[in-house]
Amino acid sequence: MRCCGRWPKPVPERPQVGYYVHHHGSGHGMRALAIARHLDCDVTLIGSRLPEGSYPANVKGLLLPGDTAPGMHVESFPALHYAPLAVDGLRERMGLLADWMRNAWPCLLVVDVSVEVAMLARLFGVPCVYMRQHGERTDTAHFQAYASASRLLAPYPAAMECSQMPDWVSSKTDHCGWVSRYSGHGRAHVEAEQGSVLVITGQGGTAFTVDSLVAIAVCCPQYRFRVAGPLPSSDLSLPVNLTLLGQLADPLPELLRAEIVVGSAGDNVVAEVAHLGGRLIAIAEQRPFDEQRLQAMQLERLGVALGVDGVPAAQDWPALLKRARHLPGPSAWQALLNDQAAQDAAGIIQATVRSHFGAALSPP
Repeated sequence: MRCCGRWPKPVPERPQVGYYVHHHGSGHGMRALAIARHLDCDVTLIGSRLPEGSYPANVKGLLLPGDTAPGMHVESFPALHYAPLAVDGLRERMGLLADWMRNAWPCLLVVDVSVEVAMLARLFGVPCVYMRQHGERTDTAHFQAYASASRLLAPYPAAMECSQMPDWVSSKTDHCGWVSRYSGHGRAHVEAEQGSVLVITGQGGTAFTVDSLVAIAVCCPQYRFRVAGPLPSSDLSLPVNLTLLGQLADPLPELLRAEIVVGSAGDNVVAEVAHLGGRLIAIAEQRPFDEQRLQAMQLERLGVALGVDGVPAAQDWPALLKRARHLPGPSAWQALLNDQAAQDAAGIIQATVRSHFGAALSPP
């Protein structure tokens, strides 16, 4: 009798972990790599924008093509966020994800983040740990992803919850705290330079322009502004108290020298400033589901940072910076920090692997 299928592959002794990394901004990738370092199994980071640099021996990358095409038409469905038709990149990336899940079995997929990837994992019978995000994520698609996941992981403190979730979502959620590459570093033996302001323009997009920064610097001559990150080009001449640093491989020295940090209210900037005990003005950029606006409001409500909805007018910055100088700094963040956040996140993922496969994985 002929068999039209393939002979089954030998099942590996130890389950693997796939980690889907969303391409918007750099924070998803940095968080993924920080957590992957503490997973005691083979890990594959999967996405169209993966962290650069060297990986630990147990970690490799699977690069996916982009999921857009010129002139594509995106329809809206209550149960799906993004499912355009006839986009080659989308078809190829879903095929590569499917191939990985089939060939890596037994495996678990961490999804940070995509409702559609989470549903693909469920349809393949692959357990999923889904990363929660801030914002009003009570729509049908999010609830479908939350329900299909084996576990929900919130990479922020429980005190930062800023939307009302049903009990079943809360009971599936583990809060590991902010995950940062600077965890445990603190500000030991580093004195901030009075009047130094570091403005971070992230790779996920920024409302700052060179024109707006010039206007702010002119209105605040007693401060020295240093800007790290990409900005649109401009022909304007810069005032003496404004320096454009461009993209930095490691902003740690600049973060430590700054008396005040100005950046988006996204998880990566917030986590880094929190672990370094800095004074933060969190600018809420336009993001889906009011993600950054709600996080900025919650930071201000807790008294650890100033939360601002969009970039204020230049004439408002002297008063804003004066308020930021009176933030408590390290003492305010301390109660919210978990220096073992990456290790705890890895532990939650490995515990979920064991619950499905009974694998004898060592704790991270």
